[in-house]
Amino acid sequence: MKALSAVFRKNGRYLTVWLDYKSGKAELEFTDSLPNRKIAPALIGETEPYMKIPPGTNAVPLTFGPAAGGLGQAGAFEILTYGERIVAIRPVYGYKRRGLEKAMLNRPIEESIAVLERAAGNFAMAYTYAFLRAIEANPDEEVWEVRKALLELERLYNHFNVIHKLAGAASQKVATMHFHALEEDILRILSRLLGHRYGFGANRPGEVRILNPEVLERLKAVKREFHTLEEELLKSKILIDRLHSTCRLTREDIIELDAVGIAARGSGVPRDVRVFDRVYSYGPITCNDGDALARMMVRMEEIGRAFEILESVDVKSVKSDPSLREGIHLGLAEAAHGDVLVLVEIKGKRPRWIGLRGASRVNYIAFARGITGNIFTDFPFGLESFGLNFADADLWQGGEE
Repeated sequence: MKALSAVFRKNGRYLTVWLDYKSGKAELEFTDSLPNRKIAPALIGETEPYMKIPPGTNAVPLTFGPAAGGLGQAGAFEILTYGERIVAIRPVYGYKRRGLEKAMLNRPIEESIAVLERAAGNFAMAYTYAFLRAIEANPDEEVWEVRKALLELERLYNHFNVIHKLAGAASQKVATMHFHALEEDILRILSRLLGHRYGFGANRPGEVRILNPEVLERLKAVKREFHTLEEELLKSKILIDRLHSTCRLTREDIIELDAVGIAARGSGVPRDVRVFDRVYSYGPITCNDGDALARMMVRMEEIGRAFEILESVDVKSVKSDPSLREGIHLGLAEAAHGDVLVLVEIKGKRPRWIGLRGASRVNYIAFARGITGNIFTDFPFGLESFGLNFADADLWQGGEE
């Protein structure tokens, strides 16, 4: 079944993107009204329809954020509760809207990429990967192999970040510090490899700039440390108990909400754009339980898979001479939290319109569905298990709003 992946406004109409996760076939369609899909309002930033107040309830509303500990960024949730239990909840977007999409327009491509990298920094490799997928007409396979390796390095530190936050929420201080250290190890490797901790400046049209490939030898020690920590972490009955059955999403929830990435795969729905990415040979890792523990277990398996991919790629500076595709084209990349989507229109070798859709914009709605009915102390375990951020959710389009 096709999923509704994005909705943008263009030329006074809605431009929708539908994606078949089995074949990779994407369909673009102009409509005069929003599609009849549950996720459609959230895709244009409207989350009010998701706040369903049960009839006859004596619950009271409260707002968590935008300046609050535990959210990480400027964003908010409106919550309906009568004490311990979350009766209804919705994310509130807009606090991280910076208009970076418009700043990408009518510039040379390299300048546009420099802006894009700063839109959601911890997913910079994924966004530049998707952008270049959209615009390069004659892609060089060696270049894309190296870009794949950088995308997997980004996946590693994001997955380590989520695990250290989950351990911290359960007051597992030793595990928290160790997984935080692994995250820092990968960021330092990226800094020496690319000259920037988040890889800014590495991906450019037709090339990848690598400074010190020998630093990747450090990955062997990181891999050994991870497998030791993984074994110890899964012995923690406190952590497992807090994650098990928390923020559960069924397979039916995923399909109804068009959820993506870790959220989908943790509920047994194999949505992963690496399956139809020509530089990958990839089978999705899934778990059927649908709770915070399932999402963590998917991450654990993906960390192991990322190390395998990195061992198979010769990471070095590579350069080709690509031509740019004119017209409007779609690019996808599987970021650590789910797929990111870039729809860009090129005229005269410059972007004239761009639409960006991060996985956070979709999966915050899935989180809200899963955490409804849970108690407040489950909130951090549910939220952190998705690995989302509001900067990624507040990206939209460089056109009329």
